[in-house]
Amino acid sequence: MFFKFLKQHLNLTHLVSRNENAIKVIVYMTMIVAILVLAYKKLNNIKGFKIAKLAFEIELDNLMIKEIVVLSGGNPDKVSHLWNTS
Repeated sequence: MFFKFLKQHLNLTHLVSRNENAIKVIVYMTMIVAILVLAYKKLNNIKGFKIAKLAFEIELDNLMIKEIVVLSGGNPDKVSHLWNTS
């Protein structure tokens, strides 16, 4: 059931490397993402895992764009059209 969950919900469909250490890293990273999505789901009172995963992905993407703009010396308020503010 665990690996079925990883494959179906977190897109762990194939391994990039056959090295034992690389496989461990990929599985651990996938489990960390699953925990983060579940925490996000609970904190935001979202019912479905797929909806929580999508919302988490969008919010994380928006935060990264804002951080890149700030680190580049820009003002994130001037490029707010790049992310969903809802």
